[in-house]
Amino acid sequence: MDNSNRLNLGGKYFTDNELKRAGFRKLGKNVKIHNRSSIYGVENISIGNNVRIDDFVVIIATGNLEIESYVQVCNFCFLGAKHGITLGDFTTLAPGVKIFTSSDDYSGEKLTNPTVPNRFTGGNSGPVVIKKYTIIGAGSIILPNCIIEEGVSIGALSLVKRSLSSWGIYAGIPIRRLKNRKKELLKLELQLKREVGRAK
Repeated sequence: MDNSNRLNLGGKYFTDNELKRAGFRKLGKNVKIHNRSSIYGVENISIGNNVRIDDFVVIIATGNLEIESYVQVCNFCFLGAKHGITLGDFTTLAPGVKIFTSSDDYSGEKLTNPTVPNRFTGGNSGPVVIKKYTIIGAGSIILPNCIIEEGVSIGALSLVKRSLSSWGIYAGIPIRRLKNRKKELLKLELQLKREVGRAK
């Protein structure tokens, strides 16, 4: 059967040449970015190796966005990197994760939204740093000024308003630590690196 004229209903990922022309601050190897994602401020974005950004992701990088290696950003995620976001190696953002580095003042003491000059608005702002081996479950929200330490697992539909300590499984609104997370994946990382080294 000839599939050459078949309609691709799922869209496509940009080619390597297309990505090189986009103007990223840094672009690694084996990077897959879907053509139905929306990315603003590419000149502020550094991407490592083996990264996948799926369709309907929205990234606004008016500040620095550092995406390290072996990172997946799933469908419908939002990254608002006005004050800086770092995604460490082997990080996974499940569908619908939202990361904010600034927020409005909901008290009524200030005006809201970016159409208003800064002197009339308020709210919280600051970078979000997500360290290696972190997985964030579907629909979770990360608010400004949070450091998620190495090896954290966050359950779906969680609200993160504070920094989280390493190698824990967390969930809830507000988020709380449920138990320690296993470290077997560290052995798998070493095995992966050995296999990649042999393939070169």
